[in-house]
Amino acid sequence: MEVTEAPRLRIGGGSGTYSRVRILVGFLCLAAAGWGWQKRPVAAATAAAGGAANAARVEEQTFPSQVLGGERSYRVFLPPGYGRSQKRYPVIYWLYGYEQPNQEREKEILAYLSAHDVLVVYAGPVETSGNYPLYFPELVDHIDHALRTVADRDHRAVTGYSVGGFLALYTAGKYPDLVGSASSFLGATESPVGPQGFEVDYRLHEVYGNYDGVRTRLVEDPNEPAHFYHQRLNGSWLYARANHETADFDRDRATEAIPKTFDFHMHAFAAPLPKPAAFSHWDPYPNFAVWGWEVASTRRQPGFTMLDHVSARGFRCAVRQWAPGGATIPEVKLSLASARLYPPGSTHPVTIVRLHDGQTRHATLRADVQGRLNFDLNGDAYEVAIGEGAAVTVSAWRVTGAAWATAGQPVKLEVRFLNAGSARSATGTVEWESPDKGVKFTPASSRLFGLGPGETAPLAVTLTAGDASRTMARIVAAIGSERMAFEVPLFPANPKVAQKGDFEIVDGRAVTAWRHATERAETVFGDGNRDGEAAPGETFVILLKDGEALRPAEVFSNDACVDTGLRGSDSWDVYDHQLASMAYSVVSIPEKCDPGLRVHVLARIVSPTAGGYQTRYESIEFPVWWRRGQEPHVPVP
Repeated sequence: MEVTEAPRLRIGGGSGTYSRVRILVGFLCLAAAGWGWQKRPVAAATAAAGGAANAARVEEQTFPSQVLGGERSYRVFLPPGYGRSQKRYPVIYWLYGYEQPNQEREKEILAYLSAHDVLVVYAGPVETSGNYPLYFPELVDHIDHALRTVADRDHRAVTGYSVGGFLALYTAGKYPDLVGSASSFLGATESPVGPQGFEVDYRLHEVYGNYDGVRTRLVEDPNEPAHFYHQRLNGSWLYARANHETADFDRDRATEAIPKTFDFHMHAFAAPLPKPAAFSHWDPYPNFAVWGWEVASTRRQPGFTMLDHVSARGFRCAVRQWAPGGATIPEVKLSLASARLYPPGSTHPVTIVRLHDGQTRHATLRADVQGRLNFDLNGDAYEVAIGEGAAVTVSAWRVTGAAWATAGQPVKLEVRFLNAGSARSATGTVEWESPDKGVKFTPASSRLFGLGPGETAPLAVTLTAGDASRTMARIVAAIGSERMAFEVPLFPANPKVAQKGDFEIVDGRAVTAWRHATERAETVFGDGNRDGEAAPGETFVILLKDGEALRPAEVFSNDACVDTGLRGSDSWDVYDHQLASMAYSVVSIPEKCDPGLRVHVLARIVSPTAGGYQTRYESIEFPVWWRRGQEPHVPVP
């Protein structure tokens, strides 16, 4: 079949399908769907307050925003005692989208404040990209100066409904140094975020590392389309984070939803989590500040700047096209300024190891007058150690004897340790631990011999996660007081073994594929010679047969001859109005891989069904093909 002008899908960090208009439509659809449980008109919030001196009240306020370039309004809900005392109060910020004014909600907020000493700031309408996410610190600063607040992160929370719920969780991840707790009420779980013009898909279930030190809560409704996405978020957060909780929305007892969410935040005010000793942070904006560290870069494309295990002793960094496993963007120039951790003028030896090839360089940095160290790097992945002595860390891990890790079955791992410090490490014992119940290790401990600066060494360990439904296993490699944590994704056992005809390798040709969940369209995937084979020097997408068309798959493999650093995404917002998209892998074969070598991958697709969504896994095996012009000669008989 001849195909003309078949659309190509954009790959990399962003979906390439969103627009501000589409997002606005999604906001409105979410708002219309979510608050359908309201059945009775209510009096206005100000009337509910009654104007009495001993009643909670709501005030309209404005202030000039430099970030957004104009006057911004907000509503503040005040408890009864606010006007007749000098007490300071914790604050819950409620972020709202484009839903209609909601008198029932305001009545419930006022009723809660009549019995609790807390302020609620009602701000919006929100946007998930551009400058709006940068507005929150400015709003907080204004509120802390205009009202009697307890002006610290321990007594500051953020919540919201629908798109406001997404931005509440996103805000807590972007500003964990400003927020101690966050909740989402029937909120979206992903959206395009970042600077206008190069937004990137931000999927909450993939960026759980941003929330160390923050208590989180998700209220979900099993009867709503968002339930699939909420389950996906909980599938990672409930395993990866000790301070995440979830609750079902009970339509028959809807008026209890807001008080229970506020109770969660009041508990967080009373029992705040400490600042993490070492933090991780992945940010879609090229320039940002977090926990006192400041980052600037030349990135002008979708992506994430990723900081991991950051402390006074060092950090890991990279700029990637998507999180968590996107290809690095080494051409980006990256500048980092530490928090004010060192005596001004003091000198510190620094070791910088480029992780993909082990290239190591040493430098001595002097703290500036503010006690900061300044680093100039690029977007490649680096391990940076600060100070004298050894600095042993886990630099990489991989599954051995299988192409992926399976839940409920023994998983053999090779864990690679790196000494990124300036002196040789001592021989020691690695204790294998996990905060997860039912995760066991064989052996329980391993001996790690001393490593010189820049040297690496692998250790073998087998883990077994007894829960077959688990999506990841958390692992801690402990050497004395040093604890090095990482996560291993787990996949279901016994996936279907794909046969010829169940899938296609598409390397630059047009095929009939599902777009936006349920629309069929002739679409070009990959970039190659269009022969349907996987050869070095080209990119391709694996598509699974799904009824009347093909559906692009996300691919997972430990095989060294499978590179999944590029990713595309297909927006499903038109289908379910959840601002969501489905990711698929854009695969390449490294040049080092010889023709004829067979590779093994796990392919995953999500299909819409009458009852909601169906996730399907298939095990696929195929050979590495010859580069163009190097195909074997077959003699003619």
